[in-house]
Amino acid sequence: MLFDVRPKEDKKDLYDRDKEVDEVKESVNRKVWIAVYGMRRVGKTSVVNVAVNDPRYIVIKLNLMRIYDPKKKKYPKTFFVSLFLESINEAVKKYTLGGRLIRFVSNVLGVDENSFIDFNLVKIRPRLKKFRGEDVSSTIRELDLLAGDNKRTLVLIFDEAQELMKVNGINFSSVFHDIYDYCRNTTVIFTGSSVGILENMLKSLEYEKPFFGRFIRRIRIERFNEQLSRDFLLKGFAEEGITVQEDVINDALRRFDGIPGWLTFFGSEYSFRIRHGEKQVNVDDIEKMAVEEVRKEAKDFILGTQSPERYSAAILALDRLGGKGSVADVTKVVSSILSEVPEPRIYEILNRLVNMGFIEKENEEYSLPKDEPDRKGLVLAGKDVMSLVT
Repeated sequence: MLFDVRPKEDKKDLYDRDKEVDEVKESVNRKVWIAVYGMRRVGKTSVVNVAVNDPRYIVIKLNLMRIYDPKKKKYPKTFFVSLFLESINEAVKKYTLGGRLIRFVSNVLGVDENSFIDFNLVKIRPRLKKFRGEDVSSTIRELDLLAGDNKRTLVLIFDEAQELMKVNGINFSSVFHDIYDYCRNTTVIFTGSSVGILENMLKSLEYEKPFFGRFIRRIRIERFNEQLSRDFLLKGFAEEGITVQEDVINDALRRFDGIPGWLTFFGSEYSFRIRHGEKQVNVDDIEKMAVEEVRKEAKDFILGTQSPERYSAAILALDRLGGKGSVADVTKVVSSILSEVPEPRIYEILNRLVNMGFIEKENEEYSLPKDEPDRKGLVLAGKDVMSLVT
């Protein structure tokens, strides 16, 4: 269903992403490493899921948002190792892999094989520190051999891959160098919503020894244009058996600005309310639910920075400027909200907000998001934090 709010797995449920899916599939088949990136809720995960939903692939997916904490500058190695081994364990069960792979992991951890198969955290957790970067590489080599033996391709997916930069104790340049050079049946997919941060990570990989000179293809997922957004909503409502007035469609297009995640959420919630007897659905109520989601995300991020009041003031300054402004404009307004703040510091803050995907930059002008949930949620988060720290 088009209005299923969970990431899509089947191509029939994914709207208008044939080009992107084909690019991912061709890259995987040619063993070209790729980065799939774009703003939040634009459908990156769905594109990758559909592309790798193929019996010729063995897929290992590490969702790094599971270790994400905006208040932490670094993660202990054990956070990553636990996630890595859990993902391996899921693949062992899904693809009925075993034998030498289970024995290898169990031997490194110093536990019996059943403890790993059952993923007995009581026994495994104390042993995670023993697992080194070299063991990560060796485990992937074992998986690569299993994939080759079964005439399959191993696909490693690092979802929200920019979080790898915060993991202590593992040299990922060395790990990826080892995979690139020695795992002939393997390809790697990086995804990320913090586009600037992810790009910095990819560049550091491409230009840092020992991974230097390796190529990572970029595939960007864009929001829908107005025509695609309208068609998506009309087809989704037709699937739901719901008739929707033109003015409601136009209102949704204005509010959600082509972001598939918000359009899907709107369509799902609107259909649900109509089916359950609401004669006149209040779209404001649906929008508020989306706004609250962004408000929490943005507030957690701002509170995790070194200068929550300055980040909040920069966001509020953009709002006071009508949604966009230059560094000089924002600095002037921030200095009226707080005591005087140096322009270079505001420049740094604005660019970090861009890199994290909270605001946008075009030429030399910064702007709040155009869609209502992201813009309103971000501004409300700024106001919340400002009330806490001043």
